[in-house]
Amino acid sequence: MKKFNYLIALSLSVLVSACSGDNAEMAESGDELVKSVNVVTQDVKPRTFTSYVRVIGTVETSNDIMISAEVNGRVMSYAVSEGEQVRKGQTIVKIDDAKLRQEKARLEALASQAKENYERLKRIYEEDGIGSEIEYLNAKYNYEQMNSSLESIKVDLANTSIKAPFKGKLESRMVEVGEMVAAGTPVIRLIGSEDYIISAGVPARYADVVQTGDDVSVWFDTQDSDTLNTPIAYTGSSINPQNRTFRIEVDLPQKANQYKVDMIANLRLNTLRRDSVLAISEEYIYSKRNGYVVYVLSQNEKGDPVASEIVVELGPSYKTDVIIEKGLMPDDKLITIGSAFLDDGMRVTVKESASTEIASN
Repeated sequence: MKKFNYLIALSLSVLVSACSGDNAEMAESGDELVKSVNVVTQDVKPRTFTSYVRVIGTVETSNDIMISAEVNGRVMSYAVSEGEQVRKGQTIVKIDDAKLRQEKARLEALASQAKENYERLKRIYEEDGIGSEIEYLNAKYNYEQMNSSLESIKVDLANTSIKAPFKGKLESRMVEVGEMVAAGTPVIRLIGSEDYIISAGVPARYADVVQTGDDVSVWFDTQDSDTLNTPIAYTGSSINPQNRTFRIEVDLPQKANQYKVDMIANLRLNTLRRDSVLAISEEYIYSKRNGYVVYVLSQNEKGDPVASEIVVELGPSYKTDVIIEKGLMPDDKLITIGSAFLDDGMRVTVKESASTEIASN
C-alpha cells in the first residue's frame, strides 16, 4: 500500500512539473487542482495604422535616344568621343557624301536643262501660239520633278552630318569609323545631361490609392546617401497587360551627378492610412471554426482571472500588424505571451511585462 501511494504522489509531481514546463501552473482551490496558465497582457489602444508597398524603378531621362543614320554610306569620322558633352546642333558623326554630291551635280544639270526647255515652250506657246498645250505642260511637269529630286538630294547631303538634337553627352558609339551604314541603322546613343526621373510599375490592385502628388520614399542600394522624400510627378492612366502594372514617375533633383541612367531605385509608396484604429500583431490571432479569435483578460463568477475568447473581424494588414474591425474594444487587456495555450474560460496568472501597452508606430 505504501508503494502504491508513493507511485500516485510521484505521478502527480510529474504532471505538475510538465505543466510548469509549458508556461503553466497548478493552483490549489479547495480539494481540487485548477490549471492556470502564466500570461502577459497588453492594453489595446487606438493608433494610426499605415501600410506601404515597395516597388523597384529605374532612372531615366526624357532625353535618352538612339540616333540612326538617315542615308546610306560609310562612316567617315566622329567629332566627339564617348563621354564628351555636346551642344545642341553640334555635328557628331560624318557619313561619306561623295556619291550624293555627284548625284546633286547631275540633277542640277538636268534641272537646268528642264527649266530652259520649259521656259522656251511656254514662251512660244503663249506668245506665238506655236506647239500644243500638252507639250508645254509636259515640259512644266518635267522641270518640277527635276527640281524636287534636286531638293531631296540636298536634304540627303545635309543628313550625312549627324547632329545633336539637344544638349547632352555622347553615351556610346554603335558603329566604328569605316563601317557601312544604311538608313535606319543606330549610330550613337545620346543622353541629356539634366532632368532625371525614376520610372516604376505599381501593381494594378493599388490603382485606386496611389495618386499623383503622393509622397514617396526613394533610396538606392548602391549609394550611402539619405533616403529621398519626393512626390509622385506622374501616374499612368492605363494598365500594362503584360505585367498588370501602371506606370508612375518621380522627379530627381536636377544637376545631381550621382544619378546614372538605368540605375535601380527602391520606392516605398503609402497604400493606406487610418487613424484611431485598433491593430494588433497577427501572432495573437487564432483561426477557429467560428472564425478568428483573440483572448482578453476577464473574470469568472468567483472573481478569478480567466481568458475570454473573443471572435474578431479582421481588416487590412501590413507586415505583422492587423486591424481589428470588430470584437475588441479600447483598453481591453489583450493576452499576448501565453495565448497559444488558452481556451475560453481558462484560468490565468498575469505576469509582469516590460510594457503594458501595444506600441504605436
